[in-house]
Amino acid sequence: MAITAKPGAFYYEKDGVQLGEVTYVENQAENSLVLNHTFVDPSLRGQNIARQLVDEVVNKARAEGKLVQPACRYAAVLFRRFRDEYQDVDTTSQFNQK
Repeated sequence: MAITAKPGAFYYEKDGVQLGEVTYVENQAENSLVLNHTFVDPSLRGQNIARQLVDEVVNKARAEGKLVQPACRYAAVLFRRFRDEYQDVDTTSQFNQK
């Protein structure tokens, strides 16, 4: 699996073909990354590719001392389902409220 980072996105590529992506925008006012879109080709669904892409954004946020706002439906469900794994960066977590 090859995940490639580009400004505002991470992509999953196989044999030079882009088969998945996660995009985000920086919200400097809240020191966060707004995770706004996740897509994985239907042929790869169920293989945790989308989660790995989301985790790339989460790892970037952690490395930069930022939070993540899970604005896309997939990320929001993932953050709720695995609350303990994401609460340190989740803008909706009670631990990160101002």
